[in-house]
Amino acid sequence: MDQPELKIAWMYTSRREDRLSVLDIHYLVGTREGVQRFEERHELGLFSHEEYMAALAAPGLRPWHDPEGLFSRGLYLALAP
Repeated sequence: MDQPELKIAWMYTSRREDRLSVLDIHYLVGTREGVQRFEERHELGLFSHEEYMAALAAPGLRPWHDPEGLFSRGLYLALAP
């Protein structure tokens, strides 16, 4: 973000730890009062196609996978019976 009274910049590093994708995100937020620094860590589970389908089917849903999806990354959907 780049506004006269507010500037925000962020960068992240990513790595894989076993079955997690770990993102360490670093933010700089600048105002007239000064600059603040924030960090947060996101841990995203990595699952196989079969695991996604089984997890959606377990509560009785009917899973469906669109390999293209909205952003060419695939999309999992489930319908209630």
